[in-house]
Amino acid sequence: MAFGICALTACADGESRPAEPSADSTKNRSAAPPSSSASSSSTSSLGSNARQVADLPEEAKAQTKEGAIAFNEWYHVQMGQALKTGESSTLRAYSRGCAMCDEFAKSVDGYAKKGTRMNVNPNSVTRSSARERDDSGYRVEVDVHASSYHEVLQDKSKGRTADAIDITLVSNTQWTGKQWHIRAMAVTDTW
Repeated sequence: MAFGICALTACADGESRPAEPSADSTKNRSAAPPSSSASSSSTSSLGSNARQVADLPEEAKAQTKEGAIAFNEWYHVQMGQALKTGESSTLRAYSRGCAMCDEFAKSVDGYAKKGTRMNVNPNSVTRSSARERDDSGYRVEVDVHASSYHEVLQDKSKGRTADAIDITLVSNTQWTGKQWHIRAMAVTDTW
């Protein structure tokens, strides 16, 4: 199983599983890593210790069901980007209070502290859907494919290799302020 995804599945063990996936608004998509315009960075409002935070794509800025889906697709690709760069600021900026997200970010930080990065961004989105929640947020389900990748150690040598994995993640996505935030996330399936 992939190292980064292990952080996700390990965190999910202690959390309650979401209800069965909704077929509502299902669509097939491949979310490529951000384009040059979307990957440009801006300083977030995280305080004096702020690092660079990737800009949201336009479609992920809409306070709609489609916007919540686009935001989640982008966020999951950013999870892979964090593994590649060792930078967790973007994840933290959009997931305050999400225990599973925080654990994944800690894992990224731990690799970075050792000088370890992954050789590629392994994540792509293969399917996503959403349904409205009673609290005016969305329950967003995303199928993520993590392709095989390996560690690049501090001395630039090749470390462990992670096998490809397919995983389904469900989030509680809420609009707060002027943007989406992931409040909770859980693994519903690995296949």
